[in-house]
Amino acid sequence: MEDKTKPVTIENESSSAKQKSSYIKDSASRVLNIAGSHGLDALLRHEKPESTALERSSDREERRQELRQRNLEQILKFAHGFCKDETAGEPDPDWLLRFFDMAQEIHNSSMQRLWAQVLKREVTNPGSTSMKALKVLQDMSSKEAQILQRAASLACSFGGDTSQKLVIGYKAQGGIFSFGKNTTMNINIGSFKLPYSSLLVLIELGLLHGSELESGEIEVDPPLPLSYQGKNISLQPLAKGVRLLYYRFSPTGNELCKLLGNKPSMKYYDQLVAILSQKFMLITDSAGGSVDETV
Repeated sequence: MEDKTKPVTIENESSSAKQKSSYIKDSASRVLNIAGSHGLDALLRHEKPESTALERSSDREERRQELRQRNLEQILKFAHGFCKDETAGEPDPDWLLRFFDMAQEIHNSSMQRLWAQVLKREVTNPGSTSMKALKVLQDMSSKEAQILQRAASLACSFGGDTSQKLVIGYKAQGGIFSFGKNTTMNINIGSFKLPYSSLLVLIELGLLHGSELESGEIEVDPPLPLSYQGKNISLQPLAKGVRLLYYRFSPTGNELCKLLGNKPSMKYYDQLVAILSQKFMLITDSAGGSVDETV
């Protein structure tokens, strides 16, 4: 079944919330504000608290339970809005309970939308999101989710392997004029807000394998199919000894990339085509023609 996941944009907390909190300048006032917001300011007030510590604890727990309930209700509202007329399945009851236990702690609106996509995907395709992926998602900050989103927007697959990869260039066997030395050409993925430090974040999260990889030597026939965010390209090397360089997403990284939907970077796509056309004849489904350029 075709994946029609609507892209989710991960953002930090709303600018209005940031603007409101920016009025507090000093650290003592910030701690006092945090304590008051969470019902933990009894010893920071000038007057003696009228309620006991146990009563204050009960009141704080009620407020927290109310917030959890509101979080889940908002996520279910988002999930319902994402649904169209897809065929529905029956999510595993244990999976649902674990999902609710984790999702109730998600407060950021953008992250709530991502969790809503998880639920919608599980309803339309039960078993598509593992418990491990849920755990990684639960521990992921919105900043880390933004990094994953940027990486997912550059992800593609090639050959018969549908797993997602970050193609960063190629390695070519040198000719007689280069004395047999291999040549490499890399895409600067840092220019797409994905510097190496961001790759390290994804590696630390277990979403990206830690080593740069290279494909086997690409044969002239049959052409190598490459798919980027719904765009399909066939690659035919202009000479022997050409390999693709790439990073590979882990199985969990693949799951979470699918949740983010297709949100291509056309600048990356154009740069990818320009670099690959130096060593390949490219046939694209969009242009319906080929690019044949040598260096």
